[in-house]
Amino acid sequence: MAAVLSHGEGMLVRRALGLERSRSICRNRVAVHANGEDIRLAECLADKGAMFRDPREDYGSMRVFRVTPEGARAVSKKLPPALTIQPLN
Repeated sequence: MAAVLSHGEGMLVRRALGLERSRSICRNRVAVHANGEDIRLAECLADKGAMFRDPREDYGSMRVFRVTPEGARAVSKKLPPALTIQPLN
């Protein structure tokens, strides 16, 4: 079952997947500032299993998050295998 997302959470997932400019998924990452507004949304999405943080890709004060297959389903999309990245354990 797909996670239930707020409007803001859904918009962040869509932005991470490149859906703000396209109908099809063209990427799987979003960088949010460690002290910015979107960090809380990204952390909530991570708690719901819709995103995970990818510290390998962090730069400066930017934190990179990636969408999980469940997160993609929550916005009615299917994550392509080429863009499915496993979190570090």
